[in-house]
Amino acid sequence: MIRSRTRLPELLAPAGSRKAFLGALKAGADAVYLGGEKFGARAYAENFTREDIVRSVREAHIFGKKVYLTLNILTKESELEETVEFAEALWREGLDGVIVQDIGVLKRLRDRCPGLSLHASTQMSVTGPESVRYLKELGVCRVVPARELSLREIRAIKEEEPVEIESFIHGAMCYAYSGRCLISSFLGGRSGNRGRCAGTCRLPYKIIDSGGKERTLTRGGEMSYPLSMRDMCVLEILPDLIDAGIDSFKIEGRMKSPHYAAGVTALYRKYLDLYTEWDAAGRKTPWKVSQEDMKKLRSLYLRSDLSTGYYYRRNGRELLTIGKPGYAGTDDALLEEIEEKYLREALKKEIRGKARFVPGERAVLEVSADDPSGSGRLITAQVYGETVQPARKRPMTEEEIEKRLRKTGDSLFVFGDLRVEVKGEVFLPVASLNAFRREALLELEERLTERTKEHNADDHAADSRSQDNDTASGGCAQNRIGRCSGKNGTPAPPAAGEGGRPGIWALVATAAQLRAALRCGAANIIVEETPELMAVMTQEERAACLAALPYVYRRNSREAVDKLIAGGFRGVLARNQEELEVLRSAGYEGLIVADGSLYQWNTEARDELLARCGMASLGWELSGADMLPLLRGAQDRQLIQVYGRVPLMISAGCVRKTAGACSRREEDFWYIEDRKGVRFPVRSICGHCCNVIYNSLPLSLHSAVAKKDPAVMAAAGWILSFTTESGGETEKI
Repeated sequence: MIRSRTRLPELLAPAGSRKAFLGALKAGADAVYLGGEKFGARAYAENFTREDIVRSVREAHIFGKKVYLTLNILTKESELEETVEFAEALWREGLDGVIVQDIGVLKRLRDRCPGLSLHASTQMSVTGPESVRYLKELGVCRVVPARELSLREIRAIKEEEPVEIESFIHGAMCYAYSGRCLISSFLGGRSGNRGRCAGTCRLPYKIIDSGGKERTLTRGGEMSYPLSMRDMCVLEILPDLIDAGIDSFKIEGRMKSPHYAAGVTALYRKYLDLYTEWDAAGRKTPWKVSQEDMKKLRSLYLRSDLSTGYYYRRNGRELLTIGKPGYAGTDDALLEEIEEKYLREALKKEIRGKARFVPGERAVLEVSADDPSGSGRLITAQVYGETVQPARKRPMTEEEIEKRLRKTGDSLFVFGDLRVEVKGEVFLPVASLNAFRREALLELEERLTERTKEHNADDHAADSRSQDNDTASGGCAQNRIGRCSGKNGTPAPPAAGEGGRPGIWALVATAAQLRAALRCGAANIIVEETPELMAVMTQEERAACLAALPYVYRRNSREAVDKLIAGGFRGVLARNQEELEVLRSAGYEGLIVADGSLYQWNTEARDELLARCGMASLGWELSGADMLPLLRGAQDRQLIQVYGRVPLMISAGCVRKTAGACSRREEDFWYIEDRKGVRFPVRSICGHCCNVIYNSLPLSLHSAVAKKDPAVMAAAGWILSFTTESGGETEKI
């Protein structure tokens, strides 16, 4: 049902530099997101120093705008406290919100910065109301869901678990679910989870079917780009997104130029305002976007092919570039127009003033500005200068004084109405007059920005008192949100292998692999939800095994997950926050093992995860040194994958569908092949409509085992993950 909105969504613009920040504000952004020199997911952007951010927050608040800080990377134990201290210091300066991926960072900020808006980053890959429910318990007030969600799914989140939703509307898109991509890390040594994505999905690949035949995607046989997403542009469906109740429209692009930030923001501001007029007039004409404006957008560092994203499509070639993903080109005249309009001159807030000069009395200057909150009232500052002297020679005129007072220089203000009253013949040194004006403007700036800082300080004091009371009454932080660990998901974990060595865990996907693991006496076997395995497993085998839940949980997955939960397995492997919440809601009492995709890079995140699971697998990107602090005190509940192909990308995109061969049933592996002839197996999980692209070679830590590496030997279990291996290969491994 179409519903009229009286309040437009926030227009949120990117800023990779100070110039981009100021240009975005001037172009009409309601809020800007930016990153510091560390801790953000765009390590190669120009980024901001701490002083830059404080200055930017003050400027934004003067204009009634907001600033959000990106802390959207996974955070190691050694970095956790520094990350939180960085955000806490900025919160005390009035920072409006923080965009977070790491659960440990999220928990610390909730406790240390009460009142700070905590936003769950798209890197958390939120796909449903289940994970939103959990994140709200951790203090999250806004969620940036996975970009793969449809408008229907976004509406369902708003209805079932009300929360602010921030969705992308423009810019580059990832092929994989954000946060579930390791391809740049494993192939290029640059982790997307650490802000250093190499854009490996933008390279050319061939699609090879299970019979070894190349599926050609281009007519002339040129190299194809089946993992390269078209850039998003939603101007043509903008009313649909507004009507869906999305709270914040996010423009991607902290790596892009100030011209992009300002130019794209200005065009979306234009159409948001046009929507208001169109809606108020009763929507009597079709929604239209001018081709001239679309041409401008294409000239602002967009790839030549555009799409409206996943809002109305699950996947398909229409979302991909296929051909070389080059940019449409820039328009020098347009760039100059943007420079002149939004970037060349400083951003200024119009103020009004009254000045009075009477010989023998101190000069008085009162300056005022509209309240940035939009309350309609004036914020006023009044300062007194030096005593006004009687003029001995040439008296100063009202016009001369006004001219000097209007020289606001590099301040944020410009005078509109300024009234100067002079009684008699007066004189005041020019230096004194300038200092007088500067003091008044600084005082006004303080008045315009002080309320946010006072609010944060009050919240902090109140929270400190609350924590004291909780401590006195013996309450823990988890008790305060009703989440102390109970029996669900925490039965006694399996014992380690003989002689204190880690136990062997086998993750299998075929009947031959399962039989091999059973023959080898593997005490802990996890089975993938493949049609083959589900059809042949006996009840006794189910009772001895754990079931792997889907890599991605969306609405079409619920029935299958319910069957697995009730399928007689002794436990499950959970791969996302949605599944953990489904298990909690169901009162599940089997063993819950968290997969490596449920990231724990610091002890805060580890403790939170192990409060919800019996055991957990350490992530694939962690080094031995990174693992050691996570193993201390929890080694009997931690697993490490020592063999197997790492799932590099989990995607809504399907290489079979891209090749025109969607069969809607899971079959043998297909492959993508890179420029060097290296092939990567692809599993199409048709029951959940997603693809898993595995590494070309299996990970193997046999040398670390041989050397008795401290981290590897301290774990409770070693996971051997099997994908393409035959039964004989599985047994040998």
